[in-house]
Amino acid sequence: MMKRVICIMLGLFLMSGTTAAQEKQEKKKTGELTDPVEILKKVDAAAKAVKAVKYDVTYEQTGGPGEGMKLKASITHVGYVDGGPEKGFVEVEYTQPDSKEVRKLTSGTDGEMFYVIDHKAKKAYEDIDPAVVGSFRRTLLTGVMFEFIHPTPFSDEIKGKEQKLKGSKKINGEDCYEISVVYAVEQAPKAVWCFSKKDFLPRQRIDSYSSPGRGTMTMTKTISKLTVDPKLGKDAFKLKLPKGYTKTDDFAP
Repeated sequence: MMKRVICIMLGLFLMSGTTAAQEKQEKKKTGELTDPVEILKKVDAAAKAVKAVKYDVTYEQTGGPGEGMKLKASITHVGYVDGGPEKGFVEVEYTQPDSKEVRKLTSGTDGEMFYVIDHKAKKAYEDIDPAVVGSFRRTLLTGVMFEFIHPTPFSDEIKGKEQKLKGSKKINGEDCYEISVVYAVEQAPKAVWCFSKKDFLPRQRIDSYSSPGRGTMTMTKTISKLTVDPKLGKDAFKLKLPKGYTKTDDFAP
């Protein structure tokens, strides 16, 4: 009886090993990569080559104090300076966790002037100080994926404690590598990234925080309509005041 069990276990082991080898060989035939760090290095190089980017993004949070917050935005960024884009445009629609009201904000900078438009109040705030956007700053940055323009976009992922290729995942029709990352920084969230197999640029990021007694908080950003180095008009980042709106150089509340 024992010999039979050993034979069965050995057979299953050999079968699983053969299957894994076949899968690896199949991926080699299709040209797909299997090493997550190698993929991340290609992703890092692809992101470093981006000078300007335009994309749509959706954001959703489950768990934690902001549970239920939903946001969608159209974002354009050019360059990187002082921790943010050299020039940028963000148009956001969002709902707060405790409300069904859809709010809309438009914000931008041409590198000299900064502004935010509160469409509910029909008021624009513009000044040379980026702090003019006031408390709207957090909402405006929620959907931004700075890795598109950061000088060292994926060094933290490459140097993380653990990188694992989970498989493939379709994001808005784009075939992607799905990679989980455990960062070296203790307080950092666990992240699952999806990178296009065509251009190696990110299409989704899911961050998860877990704490005793509070459960898990998950934040998901999903990218669509990605355009690298888009053609932009000379006034692409300047304030365009809608009809009937007022403008002030006071800071937004």
